[in-house]
Amino acid sequence: MAINLVLGGVVKELSLPVFLDTVGTVLVAVLVGFPAGALVGTVSQLLLGLLTGYQYLPFVVIQWLLSLLAAAATNRRGFSSLRRTIAWGVAAGLSCGAASALISYFLFRGVTGGGVTWVTAALRSVGLPLPVAVAIGSSGTDVLDKTIVIIMVGVLLRALPKRILGRFPLAARAVAR
Repeated sequence: MAINLVLGGVVKELSLPVFLDTVGTVLVAVLVGFPAGALVGTVSQLLLGLLTGYQYLPFVVIQWLLSLLAAAATNRRGFSSLRRTIAWGVAAGLSCGAASALISYFLFRGVTGGGVTWVTAALRSVGLPLPVAVAIGSSGTDVLDKTIVIIMVGVLLRALPKRILGRFPLAARAVAR
């Protein structure tokens, strides 16, 4: 949870077009499984919402979806190579981006704060309709964000010594060791 809150807070303060508030969620989902990852994501998202603004609370669904996708990648050795890790990151980004776009558009009309709002506003300024701008903004930023997150976790997992990785059978399967 601390990883999610610290990275998410830094990115939010810098208004970057990524979030990085799911690294802890993915890491726990890979190490221990979907339920634990979903729990970490839920508590992180609730704390983020309480500390920085209510608009982040509905996005807890994204934490659950990403935890589920990380667990699926784990079962399919999705962290065994950089190429596979990137593919899973892009797939997670597309899935989470679609869900984020729906939440952002229907609940907040595309204004959720941070870098994704800047991307959406820029797309609106060139004449795109709001639903299209929100869809492109959310999907584009989520593909970038989730790919970075999944790569970070993959690099960490592949760098772990076998004796430590052996304590986490799911993670060992994820990197095909």
